[in-house]
Amino acid sequence: MTAPDSTRSVRRRLVPHAGIRVQLVAAALLWLVGTSILLVRGVMYIVAPEEYARFGYWIVLIALVAVAIGLIKARLILIKYANKAVLRIRTRGHASFFGLFAPSSWLFIVVMMGGGVLLRQSALVDSWWGRTLLGIVYIAVGTALAIADVVFWRAVLAPGPAASATSTGPQRPEETAARGGD
Repeated sequence: MTAPDSTRSVRRRLVPHAGIRVQLVAAALLWLVGTSILLVRGVMYIVAPEEYARFGYWIVLIALVAVAIGLIKARLILIKYANKAVLRIRTRGHASFFGLFAPSSWLFIVVMMGGGVLLRQSALVDSWWGRTLLGIVYIAVGTALAIADVVFWRAVLAPGPAASATSTGPQRPEETAARGGD
């Protein structure tokens, strides 16, 4: 065994691998967790007692504007991205679990999370308009993620043969059963 082969086999044993369906469920759950965090934070900023005292029932209009922004973002950006991620997972087949998103996508996720932390630590939180703006941003992004997450759940719930037909993995039933299925 040559040095590159031994390195590859060690890495193969250490890095978890998963089937298409497991990767799709993981991607859908990851987006769902992000959606939940953003929507809860956004609603907490919008419906805080001091915001309600300031805006009254206009809070509903503010929340609707945030949802409308989220609809636009989902339609223009995130649905296309989710479709590309589903295609990536299906074409990779049974592969490294953490490869369900491209490395650039993982970097983007880290940058967005860091941006959220910076926004929460910024001076925006100290002003009423800043908290309202943060609430709008969080609800908009959370809404967009929720809408685009439907792409992942549809791929998860798609019939097995149709979902794995684009896979590069084994296609014969005995091979699929031998490796534990998706």
